[in-house]
Amino acid sequence: MRIEWQIAPRSEWAADALVFFVFEKPHEYLPGLRKFLSNSGKWLDLSAALVDFTGKSCEVAVAYAPAGEGGVRRVILAGLGPAEQFETERLKNAAAFVLRKCRDSGIQRPGIPIDALEGFACESSSCSIEELLRETLAGAMAGLHRFNELKTKNADAGQSPESIVLLCGDDPGPALRQAAALAEAEVAGILLARDLTISPANRATPGFIADTASEIAERFGFKITIIDLDSAQSLGMGAFAAVARGSTEPSFVIVIEHAPPGTEDDPPIVFIGKGITFDTGGISLKPRDKLEEMKQDMAGAASVLGAFEAIGRTGLGKRVVGILPCAENMPGGRAYKPGDVFRTYSGQTVEIISTDAEGRLVLCDALAYAADRLKPALMVDIATLTGACIMALGREVAAILGNREDLVGSIRTIGLSVGERFWPLPLWDFYFDALKSDVADMKNVGDRSAGTIVGAMFLKQFVPQKVPWVHLDIAGTAWTDKDTGFSPKGPTGFGVRTLFEIARRWPQL
Repeated sequence: MRIEWQIAPRSEWAADALVFFVFEKPHEYLPGLRKFLSNSGKWLDLSAALVDFTGKSCEVAVAYAPAGEGGVRRVILAGLGPAEQFETERLKNAAAFVLRKCRDSGIQRPGIPIDALEGFACESSSCSIEELLRETLAGAMAGLHRFNELKTKNADAGQSPESIVLLCGDDPGPALRQAAALAEAEVAGILLARDLTISPANRATPGFIADTASEIAERFGFKITIIDLDSAQSLGMGAFAAVARGSTEPSFVIVIEHAPPGTEDDPPIVFIGKGITFDTGGISLKPRDKLEEMKQDMAGAASVLGAFEAIGRTGLGKRVVGILPCAENMPGGRAYKPGDVFRTYSGQTVEIISTDAEGRLVLCDALAYAADRLKPALMVDIATLTGACIMALGREVAAILGNREDLVGSIRTIGLSVGERFWPLPLWDFYFDALKSDVADMKNVGDRSAGTIVGAMFLKQFVPQKVPWVHLDIAGTAWTDKDTGFSPKGPTGFGVRTLFEIARRWPQL
């Protein structure tokens, strides 16, 4: 789907339908819709489509112009709920349901009048018109996501619209055009991340992730380095190698780098994504219930690649590096065992208590490698790390922890600005007591208490104090069992927008 600008007088607008957003009392129309009613859409007030339309959140109604009316013949109204409860999340989800209605109705070129969003911004929101447009387009495009690649019979009816037409009487200016371009870029990244995460593990292997990263690198001129298992062992990545050796599937540490001319020697922003393409738990085998969902344990790596897709499309002028430690966690004859001790890239030793705490093992070597080799300005790791995070925060909020409270707060604010919610948890030193080992520098897990915090505390041991670092635990938010509009049931692509926005704003977070 593409975004199309149409600059013309209202009487000359050409679209298959006009889209307007409405609060729960439909007679309290926003200025853009009032303007349409007073000029070319007087028939809309009398339309039968409005008889039962209440304007409740995500309610959608289509009104058809009577015979003889000129101009645009269809108007789509999308409910936002009560005005006093408005937030951009509702706008984003409403836009998703509008585009699905277009898909089901065969509407190929829905039009969104920019002046409707202008009135909307003035009357009901502290957000700028640019933010409102970005959220509207993000919802409209991402909400159409369907993964049909492996179906031989497509059960989903309807063809997605070919374009969204942005209608305005005057040139919109660079800020609005940039907002539309940002939405288009980040949605491309979100859809990439969703497709990778939903792909079955026999398809989305570590090698497949490496091939995907290579394709992105080739398309945008990024540097790509793929470290195989033997090379990782030679580098001293003992924790990563321990996890990887249980599977016959080749494992890789993938390093992808965007360094525009003149930035090659700058301290980079580094994003590290957990890439366990299937997690059986290893010798500490998981229960069989929902084991098929463990294909999503590489959602962190998928989010990093999604962010690089967005970075490539926008031509960001900063050095950004992504590191993706990718492996399967399998209970093979060569698999690592509880009680084993391994030396990590940092030189520290780790006693294995549970082989089902493998994510922190592949991440710890990636963090230490990045700190040593890249001297980063900022490191952010993102991972479906702990089930404890789901117990603590549920499915709609991710955990955020780090070694700089101000940085944690800034990134949490960035997440909120793009509809991704994070909640901070502490990293006080006494939490390390749970990881003390009798035979090594530390254990890889503690007891059942404070699981998300202890997981992050383990990772903290591999980050030099001088390096700003944040850990994002997306165990609950990487997948949804309900359709929100913006995120259909399945993988969410959570984290792509936050990582992309961090890269855009750094160092002014």
